[in-house]
Amino acid sequence: MKQQQSISNFFTTSDTFTAPDRRKRLKTEEIGDSTSNHDVTSPSRASKYRFDTSQSLAHDGQHLDDDAHTTDKHKQKLRLHQRFVEKLGHPDSIVELKRRTWHGAEDPVDDVARGEPDGEDADDGVEGSFNATTTTPKHGRGAVVELVAAKKTTARLTPMEKQMLEIKRKHIDTLLVIEVGYKFRFFGEDARVAAKELSIVCIPGKLRYDAEHPSEAHLDRFASASIPVHRLHVHVKRLVAAGHKVGVVRQLETAALKAVGDNRNTPFTRKLTNIYTKGTYVDDVEGLNPPTADASAGASTAGSGGAAPATGYLLCLTETNAKAQGTDEKVHIGMVAVQPNTGDVIYDDFEDGFMRTEIETRLLHIAPCELLIVGELSKATEKLVQHLSSSSSNIFGDRVRVERMEKSKMMPAQAYSHVSSFYAGNQRPFKSAQDETATDLLDKVLRLSEHVTCCLSAMITHMSEYGLEHVFDLTKYFHSFKARSHMLLNGNTLTSLEIYRNQTDYSGKGSLFWTLDRTKTRFGQRLLRKWVGRPLLDKDKLQERVAAVEELKQGGQIAMVEKLKSLLSRTKCDLERGLIRIYYGKCTRPELLTILQTMQRIANEFASGGGTRHAGFETKIINDAVSTLPTVGDVVVAALEKINAEAARADDKCALFRENEETDEIADHKLGIASVEQELDAHRAVAAEKLRRKRLDYVKVAGVEVCSKVPLRPISSKQIEQNLIEVENTQLKHVPASWLKISGTKKQSRFHTPEVVRLMRQRDQHREALAAACDAAFAALLASIAAKYQTLRDCVLALACLDCLLSLADVASQPGYVKPEYTDGACISVTQGRHPMVEQLLLDTYVANDIALSSTATRALLITGPNMGGKSSYVRQIALIAIMGQIGSYVPAASAKLGMLDAVFTRMGAFDNMMAGESTFMVELSETSDILKQASSRSLVILDELGRGTSTHDGVAIAHAVLEHVVREVKCMTLFVTHYQTLSQLAGGFEHEELKNVHMRFAETGEGGRDITFLYEIGEGVAHRSYGLNVARLANIPQSVLDVAAIMSQQLEEEVKRKRLISMSTALASLTSNETYWAEMVLDVLEEGIEQL
Repeated sequence: MKQQQSISNFFTTSDTFTAPDRRKRLKTEEIGDSTSNHDVTSPSRASKYRFDTSQSLAHDGQHLDDDAHTTDKHKQKLRLHQRFVEKLGHPDSIVELKRRTWHGAEDPVDDVARGEPDGEDADDGVEGSFNATTTTPKHGRGAVVELVAAKKTTARLTPMEKQMLEIKRKHIDTLLVIEVGYKFRFFGEDARVAAKELSIVCIPGKLRYDAEHPSEAHLDRFASASIPVHRLHVHVKRLVAAGHKVGVVRQLETAALKAVGDNRNTPFTRKLTNIYTKGTYVDDVEGLNPPTADASAGASTAGSGGAAPATGYLLCLTETNAKAQGTDEKVHIGMVAVQPNTGDVIYDDFEDGFMRTEIETRLLHIAPCELLIVGELSKATEKLVQHLSSSSSNIFGDRVRVERMEKSKMMPAQAYSHVSSFYAGNQRPFKSAQDETATDLLDKVLRLSEHVTCCLSAMITHMSEYGLEHVFDLTKYFHSFKARSHMLLNGNTLTSLEIYRNQTDYSGKGSLFWTLDRTKTRFGQRLLRKWVGRPLLDKDKLQERVAAVEELKQGGQIAMVEKLKSLLSRTKCDLERGLIRIYYGKCTRPELLTILQTMQRIANEFASGGGTRHAGFETKIINDAVSTLPTVGDVVVAALEKINAEAARADDKCALFRENEETDEIADHKLGIASVEQELDAHRAVAAEKLRRKRLDYVKVAGVEVCSKVPLRPISSKQIEQNLIEVENTQLKHVPASWLKISGTKKQSRFHTPEVVRLMRQRDQHREALAAACDAAFAALLASIAAKYQTLRDCVLALACLDCLLSLADVASQPGYVKPEYTDGACISVTQGRHPMVEQLLLDTYVANDIALSSTATRALLITGPNMGGKSSYVRQIALIAIMGQIGSYVPAASAKLGMLDAVFTRMGAFDNMMAGESTFMVELSETSDILKQASSRSLVILDELGRGTSTHDGVAIAHAVLEHVVREVKCMTLFVTHYQTLSQLAGGFEHEELKNVHMRFAETGEGGRDITFLYEIGEGVAHRSYGLNVARLANIPQSVLDVAAIMSQQLEEEVKRKRLISMSTALASLTSNETYWAEMVLDVLEEGIEQL
């Protein structure tokens, strides 16, 4: 009966509740009915105030006329209950405040200044939210919940989080690290990325920056990760090295000034002060390279087996639409590359074919760490860029950051206007002859091609974001990539000959640069890298460089050479990067002192030379370099006279300048601080009199300055409050009511007097103003030094040149190296030549070989021989010796006579390009086509096993045609490696032996010549077998397979011999005929056939 009545009462009031309320009510009644002693007439005091939707239904004696009153009462209780639930999770609730206190707040000011409604407005807002959710189901329950969640999420943002979101929306592609109190913090997705890269903890929270997203509506704060302030640049370098774009957001206000300012209740003002990428990180003299124990080790990073040092170039590309399709495709490309760490700028404008060999050559030479692409690229160029930049194991040895910029139709005109206005606004008055040269170069900059101007404008805009746009003011250091004074080594040559990196693990060890790099300084190493990649074409300059290496090697001026070596060994810092940091105004005080003292030592070492004629050396290049070193003495001494060395070494900005060099502003603020300190000292007597003491002394307790009768030694360096007056609690009756109690212990209390508060405020203001004045004076000092940047840079370049010459002299001092002789004609004549890298890596003795090529005699060699017989090593050593000779280095040989080559082209190895739909053979022939178009009579061409990617007949035909073309038409020096023995017949067609057959010698041993011994010596004639089965045996092919292969090989050889015998028999029969016209040709065929048999 009771159950029926409860159900009846439930349906009576069901129109006032929603479906969830009905389920809740039924559950409550079932629990109530299951209780045996349920007293509904005398509820306890607690149950009186407990919300229960079934209380009105439990009274059996209720009348039907009270139903309306009961319904209103339940509605009111339900509304109050829901408001309480909403308020319980509200940011203003006690639970939330306790939770925040437990986890800690990011910003003390921000946690107080919440953007939440409170009071009546807050209640109304919550009630409105609840009513919207429960009484408007026609709009969709999910949509309403999402709206409410979005409102709550937006309301929960702190002012600091709002600051972060405002900056993040403007720099969505930047990983932001934000200064918050005594830490730097990452928020949202940035925190997750930073935690992964830096191996730090990420506190869970919202990752998305669109605060209204429903997937994270249940979260009330952003995910975060933090790093200490003093480790900022360590972690920023790691993030930048990983390829991220990192922005540093700093607090622009200090806590001291903010505490006494009118805006003390507002959050700290924050601003994005620095942005870094791989190419633009110049805030550390070490850059992104790991520090080493000394300069020598740092300069020889590649020598330790690691990757070669990155060049640090930013490269901008733009491309016009293709003029044709297929193999006739032509694109026009402009580029500008800048190295912010040194100030060097490289530009170029060129056409490229469908294989994109030109752009590949430039990318491999420059090896940029960052790419800026202006406009759209063609598919072939895009794939090449992606191939070279996407993989962490690419030829650059690192991941390359790629950014893009839109290109409008009006960009050429806008770019010219932009570049013109940039240089017009930044041009300085010119006085010296060097500055007049810079003016001439500035005119050349304004006469650059359309594509280069677009790239230059884009780079100026791009670098402005990092505050480095003034690097383009240094027009003296603009260089064209295709300068006529240097040999151009294309991408295939750089890779095949292992100029910068080996082909095994892409590290520097085993490369030509690794072999020649004995430099002591970083800037010397960078210059040597340029020398290696761009051999000289000017014979006079080349002979001058080699003569300088010879003079340093022979040691005619032993004392001067040893002085140079000692000077370079003691040059620990990277002067080139340090100078450019001074030019940017990013140099620190200790770094400035190191740079100036180092340059002063350099200038003093050769200050007594008195000029070029008295430098003490015979060669002009060394005399010019040595005489340049003392020219910076006056500039450096003038700067050093202004600063205090100890203060600069300790990075003390306030004491940096000597007293007579301080600005009026610095002097005024120092006097102001001294005056305040004197007043504070005098105030001790007044305070002591009020406390009825004779004297008070300021001391530090736990890092806090206090004023006490007993001086104590500080036990902590953390300063919380200063100028505290410490009074024993038994003497508090003497303390005036106007004194402000700051802290206390069980026995003592500490106070600030009103006068102390006023004086401290003045002192803090003077200190902050003094710091700003010192920073301004230091910036002015850097600007005055930067005005002499070109003079200082010339000195560093001269020292780098001397470092490179000494490095080449060190290489020349090795046993077996000889000075090459240079001729005007195209020739390569080497006796007992060796591979420069292999002989250093091999434990055994390297087998030397000769070579004799000349444009007037034998200019091509057809090289045959067994597999693994040393053919590729032989042709590589010839090319490397030729390149080393034109770098200005001694070469590994007994004697060498070299002509001036304009290029070295190689076609070696088997590669495909599946993404472009090109097979191995297609790539092979495309590269060969480029060589045939670009090679001249002064080029060295290496073709290794051309035609092996197709059938024997087609491969032989193509190899035959190409070989004949390069020898007869191009007339270049050629090394042609092949396993097609039939090509040897081509040599008989040249009367003056322009083409000569040679082979790698070997000795047959074992049963039936089964085993062979490689002699690695070059010999005349043709090797009629390649001994591929021997290589298969060395590769551990199963013996059963080798047996079958041997039988097939023997059968094929016998078949070939049988056909040749038949051919020779036919030729002999033709001799008996009357056709004497063919008799001589038939005899030649018979002679050749007998030789082959």
